[in-house]
Amino acid sequence: MQLIFSKNGKTWTGIILRNNKLFYSTYNFSTKERLLSYLRSRCNEDVEVIEYEHPIIRVINNIVNGVNYEIPKIEFDFSGYTNKEIQVLKALITIPVGKTISYGKLAKLAGLPNAARFVGSVMAKNRFSPIIPCHRVILSNGKIGDFSAEGGIELKKKLLIQESEYSLNKK
Repeated sequence: MQLIFSKNGKTWTGIILRNNKLFYSTYNFSTKERLLSYLRSRCNEDVEVIEYEHPIIRVINNIVNGVNYEIPKIEFDFSGYTNKEIQVLKALITIPVGKTISYGKLAKLAGLPNAARFVGSVMAKNRFSPIIPCHRVILSNGKIGDFSAEGGIELKKKLLIQESEYSLNKK
């Protein structure tokens, strides 16, 4: 495994690669030490630590900064997820920038009608945020709902506002 990280303005972004596939991504950590500690706790084997802006980190930073939402082909390491969880994550990838979807509608899109709570649990353990954009999943009443990434609901609001503005400017 490789733990790769770099600075994004005042915060830190990091990824874990296993066999050149994305195993974990995270962002918005205030210190390098907190980021490294967090990512090391996600590794279940020896890890090589490298500081540089890997292309996947560049994609994450572009999303977090609201600059670019183009996502190249990225291979994901879905080990540890069930087939149904993978269905949900793959369905979520199809939600366009600037759009949101409710937990129930995402469940239906993934072929799992009546599984809104299940979708919520998948979002809570999404290892690939913001590339697999769990911040786009909201409550059916239009409220924002929870967000377990570093920065919580305030970060979720920021990401949704940035995406909305970006998609309006692209039209």
